[in-house]
Amino acid sequence: MRLIAAAGHDLRTPMTRMRLRAEFFDDDEREFWLKDIDELDRIADSAIRLVREEVSDDSRQPVRIDRMVQEVVREIRDLGHDAAVAEAAPATALAMPLALKRAVRNLAVNAATHGGGVRVTVKAAPDSVRVIFEDDGPGIPEPMIHRVFEPFFRVDEARRKFHPGAGLGLAISREIIAKNGGTLEIANRPEGGLRQVVVLPGAQAEA
Repeated sequence: MRLIAAAGHDLRTPMTRMRLRAEFFDDDEREFWLKDIDELDRIADSAIRLVREEVSDDSRQPVRIDRMVQEVVREIRDLGHDAAVAEAAPATALAMPLALKRAVRNLAVNAATHGGGVRVTVKAAPDSVRVIFEDDGPGIPEPMIHRVFEPFFRVDEARRKFHPGAGLGLAISREIIAKNGGTLEIANRPEGGLRQVVVLPGAQAEA
């Protein structure tokens, strides 16, 4: 992952030169060049964030996961995504709040973007907190589902036309969740769509 971050960092200088040169192109050609450069920018940023999450030493503190989920759902709904909170039981976990919110947002946006909408459920148990993201999209072919956490993995490269990105969102999310003592599992729903399940240690269990 450090190699990925180094490559992302080293891409900065040539991308800056490419952006400057693109300004001299005709309008139509400039638009295509800048679109590709913007995608390279996103890939570089995601690569660097991936390693920052791996080495982050942010302190963990009690976090109301239900409130965090409600806030994230409001944010992505404001961006035009179809998102809803199906259930949000009061639940507290010891976590790094900023990093964990990034992971929750990544998972919600992933479901909303590729699944046509997302429903989020928060469930509390005496020793754990469970956050479930469900959508009604096409899911992931079973032979490929074990690869979803690979950096830069995309189910269908053609999706870049409609949903540009680096393919690092799930890798970053799992890294963050693991650093918070939790797990992330992804499976196809029997009735169709995808289910992403985050399990975090409850604050009482951590204590």
